[in-house]
Amino acid sequence: MKPLKDWFVPWLTTAREYDTSILDKAWANPDYGRLMLNENPLPPSEKVIKAVTDILSQGNRYPDSMKRLRTKIGKLHNLGPENIALCNGSSEIIDSMMRIFLQPGDEFIVSNPTFGLFPPRAELVGGKVVSVPLRKEDLQYDVDGMLKAITPRTKLILVINPNNPTGIFIEDKDLIRFCETGIPLCVDEAYLHYHPEIPSKSYLIEKYPHVFLSHTFSKAHGFAGIRLGYLVGTEEMVNAFNTMFLPWNVSLMAMAAAEAILDNPEEIAIKVAHNKRWMDIFFAELQKVGLKPYPAHGNYMLVDATMTGKTTAEILAAALEMEKIFLKKIPTIHGRDGYFRVTPGVDKENERFVRFVRNYFGKR
Repeated sequence: MKPLKDWFVPWLTTAREYDTSILDKAWANPDYGRLMLNENPLPPSEKVIKAVTDILSQGNRYPDSMKRLRTKIGKLHNLGPENIALCNGSSEIIDSMMRIFLQPGDEFIVSNPTFGLFPPRAELVGGKVVSVPLRKEDLQYDVDGMLKAITPRTKLILVINPNNPTGIFIEDKDLIRFCETGIPLCVDEAYLHYHPEIPSKSYLIEKYPHVFLSHTFSKAHGFAGIRLGYLVGTEEMVNAFNTMFLPWNVSLMAMAAAEAILDNPEEIAIKVAHNKRWMDIFFAELQKVGLKPYPAHGNYMLVDATMTGKTTAEILAAALEMEKIFLKKIPTIHGRDGYFRVTPGVDKENERFVRFVRNYFGKR
């Protein structure tokens, strides 16, 4: 009898895996600071909780197309409900875009480093991930390098804005260069809500129908466990994603939570303010001990600690766990193995992190 693995599509066993095992450790150790996965540390408000509990009484019914919620979201982008597709977190957009645009052997261009979920999902449909390193001098997108990497097999390009894990925005003129290729382009704006003064790039879809935007409620809204994301695109693009999405992919509870927080924008403002306050503190404290923090435009900060000679990503993570803090390990960037990424938690977790920085890096 043929072994089970021989029935699998060949790219299943060769694709990279997005490792979420740190969450098992975090849930098993609730007294540890969860500064590792860009979660929002502030829980949903009572208004959101009430909206979710109220809709539970209708939990025996399937959701509708949620036009009211799509209309509210569309207005944020000066668009209509037909330009919005709702999904089970923006991770569903990541998975679906690969299946919509890539066939086995097709190429997907990304920066390196990037959000770690994108490459595995491309590989799981047989796609080839073409990773172009960020510029060494400033960790900005190497736009020339990415454009030079385009071949006849290139079917999809990714720009995260601001980028994860570097937190850097791409220049508008450079973003337009990607749009002008005519190749499907995902502009991931997962963290844009932390900078309400910077407009979304949703206006691009009018001139460039092959461009689509990915948004999530997991970050500034604090819905990582509630699971809600949305796509912005032309009606044709939205229809393509809705065809790929599973029916009823967004629960009544997630829909109710989203409407409640959109109707109470002050809740988002409070969460954004908490994040900014601690980002400013982190930046100052990290600089004081000689580290190089990169300006943060999301709810995470990339930090270069290689110059201290005291750490690698593995050593630092282990030292932090001794202090009951979980932190994100960052792979080597341009040969330097001393980067880490930190996300603000609640006040007591952040204070613990600051004490660690002072004690660990401040004593040479």
